Amino acid sequence: MGRQDELDDLLKDIDSITNRVSGQPNRPQQPKPQPKAEGSSFLKAIGGLFISKVEDESEQRAPVETAEPSTSATTPYTVSDIASSAPQHEFAVPAGNDENPATKKFAEIYAEAGIDDSEFTVDKLEGLLQDPTMKDQPLSTKTLVLKMALKAQNVSPETPVSDAVKRDRALDGYQKMLNDRARSTEERNNAAIQEINEEVRAFLEQKNAEMDALKTETQTVKLQAEEFLSRRRQEEERLANIIIPLLDNQPNPVTVNNSTD
Repeated sequence: MGRQDELDDLLKDIDSITNRVSGQPNRPQQPKPQPKAEGSSFLKAIGGLFISKVEDESEQRAPVETAEPSTSATTPYTVSDIASSAPQHEFAVPAGNDENPATKKFAEIYAEAGIDDSEFTVDKLEGLLQDPTMKDQPLSTKTLVLKMALKAQNVSPETPVSDAVKRDRALDGYQKMLNDRARSTEERNNAAIQEINEEVRAFLEQKNAEMDALKTETQTVKLQAEEFLSRRRQEEERLANIIIPLLDNQPNPVTVNNSTD
């Protein structure tokens, strides 16, 4: 049996399992000689059918990529095409500061960005990858098994890839909103701080002028006191000298330059 015939048989097996898991009747097909695998998941059932085949062939044949044309019925695509076509959602700036937008749940961000969870999402793809049957398989095996599993469910590889890109764009858009919010807040607050600094500067200038006036007043009255002290001493000496002839050698009652404090 050739490689193409084996792949066709595997696809029929997967299709049969998919119908059985979803409760749909099986399409007629020839009985398979190998026993059916049992498991608790879709991938476990798939693994029982052909993971061993994939591993055997991957060791002997060309890389898995040679099987892609046979296992995918989708239109050829490139990751760059998907990435460039995904728009970036514009998020509204949250009102108020009661809640921390940095802790917003990813599910809420995706929902606000309008991402449809009804399709085959990247989270569902992760569920397949985390299945015990797939978890420890090499990348080449995971690649082939996933593409065949997607084909069995009529899902193109572009669907989960596009979903991942949309979620990435949503996260980018939310980050941009937070960055713009931080930048605008900084600009607004810097302007307010500058205004406050101007008010403080004007207030300090006013108060400094008031303090200078008070200091000037203090110096003026001190100079006036010192000026009068000099005049007072001269006047007291004059008064004391005038009454000396009348004192009969008694102490002069006129005090000269005495402390008044």
